[in-house]
Amino acid sequence: GTKRKASTVAASPEPPAYVRIKAELPTTKNNHGNIHVKHETLASIPVKTEEEGDASGGALQWHRLCSPQELSCKLTLASGQVFSWQYHAHACEWSGVVGNYVFALRENNQIVEYRCLHPLQLPPQEAHAILTHYFRLDTEAAPLYQAWTTLDDPMAQLIRSLPGHRMIRQDPVECLFSFICSSNNNIQRIQQMVGKLRATYGTHLCTVDAVSLMPISPDSKLSSSKEVAAISYYSFPSPETLTTKCEEATLRTLGFGYRAPFITKSSQQLVALGGIEYLHQIRDWKPQKSADVNAIDEMDEYQAKLMVFAGVGRKVADCIALFALERLDAIPVDTHVWQIACREFDPSLVDKKSITPSVYKSVGDHFRRRFSPFAGWAHSVLFTGDLTAFQSHLPTDMQKKKKNVKTQVKKKVVGRIKAPGKKAR
Repeated sequence: GTKRKASTVAASPEPPAYVRIKAELPTTKNNHGNIHVKHETLASIPVKTEEEGDASGGALQWHRLCSPQELSCKLTLASGQVFSWQYHAHACEWSGVVGNYVFALRENNQIVEYRCLHPLQLPPQEAHAILTHYFRLDTEAAPLYQAWTTLDDPMAQLIRSLPGHRMIRQDPVECLFSFICSSNNNIQRIQQMVGKLRATYGTHLCTVDAVSLMPISPDSKLSSSKEVAAISYYSFPSPETLTTKCEEATLRTLGFGYRAPFITKSSQQLVALGGIEYLHQIRDWKPQKSADVNAIDEMDEYQAKLMVFAGVGRKVADCIALFALERLDAIPVDTHVWQIACREFDPSLVDKKSITPSVYKSVGDHFRRRFSPFAGWAHSVLFTGDLTAFQSHLPTDMQKKKKNVKTQVKKKVVGRIKAPGKKAR
């Protein structure tokens, strides 16, 4: 499995720019009318050392996060939007890294709980705020699901079958390089590549016993025992670190193949453009209204700002925009999503020979018309329902219909189509 990483508090006194608490402002209604969306400002969370932490917080105790109706760990963490989490079947727990923090999650039919594996004395209220921001728990999923399923059609049926799927707010740098690794790849291999970037170039945070999932102290005799299986967690490296330390030859040795030069080149480009602030500028960018009929389309513009990076095409740009830059109207279109559009929106799309720019936009517009303003979130639920790993969640008749459309699309598409499976976006 992939090893998840986060940086040591001592080495990184400031939290990553994206790990922040949301300070609520008054809510407003969106165009669904009955759904309230909180518009918020960001205030940084200070990272506390273990000595500064609240000792009464109960290190390694489990704390309530939310209900399983609001968050399904499996649907959210194994659906190809993030690659820094790992499932431990023997313990029925997930573990992963959020910025400079390591968390474990578990769920049952009544509750989703978390505990902080690093730093051990992080106060529960701060840990809860970090996970609330990360899992976008400041927006309730239940009203969205209700709005998406008002029409009684197969898409509504599929969405109802996958409750608790959430959009994660990812670190833009991690998201950029994760999806550069996603080209012609599957979820498991992307997880491995992201794990190698962390282990090779990131900062070690903590090590846990692979069985108990309890942190191992660096001074412990167990930490050096060859008989104890352990999992180490690291931060995701900064673009500056990748630029100075990452070499194409090393990445090729690690199995990155033709993606290796994309990573080295993109890290250099990002540093030259201003680092993470360049990505934040895209996130915060507000298009100017123009009466010019020839004005560049808003989506074309933010896609272009991301497509300057080596290895980033239109689909990868939309993945980054959707999962890390607050563009919840972004629709990454690949063969899976094309099949969904052929099946549910426009059967004539099956006659198209490939996903041209016009077909790409047409498919995205179908999702935006039906599911705006959270079209990207709804798209992600439907994408997850198309993955082999989640077929058992769907009604039998829907599984048969999906198989028929997939066969038709395969016959029409010119060029290589990946074999069905647990495909990345």
